[in-house]
Amino acid sequence: MSASNEWEDVHLTPAGWVDGSIKRDFAGVTKRPVPADAVLTAHRRVHVASAFSSPDISESETRLTDDVALIEELRQKYGKPVFGV
Repeated sequence: MSASNEWEDVHLTPAGWVDGSIKRDFAGVTKRPVPADAVLTAHRRVHVASAFSSPDISESETRLTDDVALIEELRQKYGKPVFGV
């Protein structure tokens, strides 16, 4: 059993970054729907194997549109995702 295993999703939309679903160790999972106008989902996971381990942090992205120009335009406008994990 790991000491900690948390993750979070955020979605890039024309209005900016929007909080998505999240899992916290002692609060469980909070599910939020993906906004209909989302173009990209960013996912971050923080796993700590034991109390003596350093955190293993991984990030990934999933494109929700083939419009790469729109994704880049919104990245320029709103910057990188901000995670709470």
